[in-house]
Amino acid sequence: MTSLMSGLSARAAVVAPASRVAMPQSTSAPVRFGFSVEAAHKKGTGSTKNGRDSNPKYLGVKKYGGEQVVTGNIIIRQRGNTVHAGPGVGTGKDYTLFALRDGEVLFKPGANGKKTVRVVDPVQRGGREDGKPSRRDKRRELYTPRAEQRAAAEAAAATR
Repeated sequence: MTSLMSGLSARAAVVAPASRVAMPQSTSAPVRFGFSVEAAHKKGTGSTKNGRDSNPKYLGVKKYGGEQVVTGNIIIRQRGNTVHAGPGVGTGKDYTLFALRDGEVLFKPGANGKKTVRVVDPVQRGGREDGKPSRRDKRRELYTPRAEQRAAAEAAAATR
């Protein structure tokens, strides 16, 4: 029986140290109040500061200088009175400039160097009043247009 006890005690001596496992020290905050604070395991999702957009306002010049307008045509849509209305031009409640009569748009500096737009009578372009050809017309007669030159060159290349 003693040999049996000695065998058990020897076995217990071998098993006992292995069954006693030391607990690892926690890497979190030191325990002062009997509980431990753990770090988060998942990233917080936070809110984004982007993600908003406004609709387009389509501002700007709608009819440029030299273009023909009829009564009521919008010339400029703007925020504030950056371009002022001259003769033949009205201003809407949102500072939209529009034509009050038929004519041609003319941008011209006004009083104190302000930008103004006005509607004037259409200007006849091309030719002279006496019916003779203008200087531009005379120059055009001297030179053949590039499209015609290209067509002639292609025709000459095709006949070869």
